[in-house]
Amino acid sequence: MSKPSKKTKSAQGRCFLCGGSFESGFKGMAAEGGIYGVEFCGSCGLGKTTPFLDEKELKRIYSSTYRENDSTRFFSPIEKIVKVIRVERCKRVERYAKKGKILDVGCGRGDFLALMKERGWTPTGLELDSRIEGHGRKVGMDLRCGSLDTIKFPDAHFDAVTFWHVFEHLRNPDAALKECARILKPGGLLVVAVPNAGSLQAKMTGKSWFHLDPPFHLYHYSLKNLLTLLGKYGFKSEGVKHFSFEYNPYGYLQSVFNSLGFRSNLFYDFLRSKSEAKKAYLSLAMMFALMPIALPASMLLSVFEAIAGYGGTIEIYAKKSS
Repeated sequence: MSKPSKKTKSAQGRCFLCGGSFESGFKGMAAEGGIYGVEFCGSCGLGKTTPFLDEKELKRIYSSTYRENDSTRFFSPIEKIVKVIRVERCKRVERYAKKGKILDVGCGRGDFLALMKERGWTPTGLELDSRIEGHGRKVGMDLRCGSLDTIKFPDAHFDAVTFWHVFEHLRNPDAALKECARILKPGGLLVVAVPNAGSLQAKMTGKSWFHLDPPFHLYHYSLKNLLTLLGKYGFKSEGVKHFSFEYNPYGYLQSVFNSLGFRSNLFYDFLRSKSEAKKAYLSLAMMFALMPIALPASMLLSVFEAIAGYGGTIEIYAKKSS
């Protein structure tokens, strides 16, 4: 991995949210050919991955992991469950916003937008990989390569903007929210879903927590500091969801496996049909042997932490000031 530029190094200083100092957190996490750590602000608790990758490095690692010609990521039965979950995601958006124009930042394969299109919305998606534009033409949707700071949409253009586990990937969250406030209509909906660095599973499993995910996750939010950040740009929370069937139970399960010393995120790679994961026969056999205990425990702990308000993920539905 290339050395951080001077601009990248300068980003390691003060917390952009409160101006506090970042203190030691976790170190020695190997991923994507590099070694990473996470530091936390001593004032507001915001976490930040170090080294802090620049835009060029981010595009490189995203391009290397984008599945260009494959419409599935997991085994087929799991994909069907994921689709059901995402239909419910569409319904939640519609509880807070009327049908209109929607922008999904970090749209991936565009699966969420395809569902919204079926429900009568006009979808637009942003993704960092240039191959997404060809995919968009193939499926008949406006999917663009770029980010909020490179593609200038008209003022008050969208009825809803969504960040489904993408906001934690942004190098400049301040600029992104400022842009969202510009392109959303008055009263427009902003949805931000992120892993919760203040969750019980994050506290219990530390550097083994599945959702730390360096270097892809650049910042690590809690409910308190995320609400503070949204309020800074005139967004008022209308609802917060603390439980995600898609993310929370599995977050516990994989984090526990990581804590037990198995290769980091091995079971996740196995579910994504990665060939190298399938070769780890002994480790996978041990994981499956533990499953009758680990899976129910993960479900119960996920429900408990969500009820307590410390769920493994946060989903905030906020409205732009009229």
